Amino acid sequence: MTPRRRILIACLCTFVLLLFALLIAFNHAKPRLLVLHTFSEDGHWEQLFDRGVQRALAGNRQPLAVRWHYMSFSSAEVQSNAEWQAASARARAVITSWKPDVVLIVGEEAQQWLGYRYVSDDPRAQRLVYATAEDPQRFGYPGAANVTGVRELLPLAQIRDLLAVLEARPLRIQALGMADPTGEVERDQVQAFDWQDHRLAPVRLVETYAQWQQAVREAEGQADVLLVLSFAGMPRSAREPGVVDSLEVARWTEANARPLPISVRERFVQGGGALAIAPSAEGLGEQAGRLALQALRDATLPAPQDSEDFAVGVGLQPLARRGYRLPGIYVQAARAAQLLFRDISEPASTPAPAR
Repeated sequence: MTPRRRILIACLCTFVLLLFALLIAFNHAKPRLLVLHTFSEDGHWEQLFDRGVQRALAGNRQPLAVRWHYMSFSSAEVQSNAEWQAASARARAVITSWKPDVVLIVGEEAQQWLGYRYVSDDPRAQRLVYATAEDPQRFGYPGAANVTGVRELLPLAQIRDLLAVLEARPLRIQALGMADPTGEVERDQVQAFDWQDHRLAPVRLVETYAQWQQAVREAEGQADVLLVLSFAGMPRSAREPGVVDSLEVARWTEANARPLPISVRERFVQGGGALAIAPSAEGLGEQAGRLALQALRDATLPAPQDSEDFAVGVGLQPLARRGYRLPGIYVQAARAAQLLFRDISEPASTPAPAR
């Protein structure tokens, strides 16, 4: 091999090594965003939320490294305290090793077991963006120099407006939810809301599906409206801790409730329910994603926000069976959100006449 050829090969090797070094340095220098979920990626709500985050990220034009982590292995399992502690330790290990600039932390349990640990008075600290229905005060977030986020609010004003459309009289409202962090948050929001002329009974939170069924039956004659709060991940009974499919809960509740059930979760109409007005998981994800991008880009941390978007769900058959008529705007809103159902098997392709 001639000296000239050796020099050429040496130059080429140096160029390749330099190129790899530059690529490594470039990737290492990119801002890092970690999206950290409470529950697993197979959850319906989590998939919608992630779709919203992806929509926000699609508008980003700056170099960015994104990683996703889910604390719970399955949305169909009930986690014990020991399992949550282990999941929290795994998530902290990811944060320690990967060193994200911003952590977008999603869900009540993630804040409870993890988020509060990263609160700081130092504005240069790792930034935290929360997406939760709980009061941020519980975790020490307000006033922290490195924390902002979006609080998910139930669209109770929109539900109150719907009641005025359905019934031109004061109504008795019974709210039913689960005895878990999400249910407690929803209870607090429902109880603090101004229902005006309507009368709200004490909110019932139950621990099992058997108790849920009993509460639905006991609402007969005691309420005109059954406000169905979150019901995903419900144990079947004290003797059967396995989780009941949320679509089964929705189907049974619609079939057996004598008061008109109106849910704050989309899964209710997907399982055969008549009506839902729910916070939009996709909208919440997009809103939180935009805040996370601002937190990565701007020197000043953006102010916390309340959730903005909600979705309307309508089951045409169960609504008709109850004898109610909806203005077309509700039907069209449900159709736009792909939450208009002729039956429990598929969305309606065309809207029925206003009911």
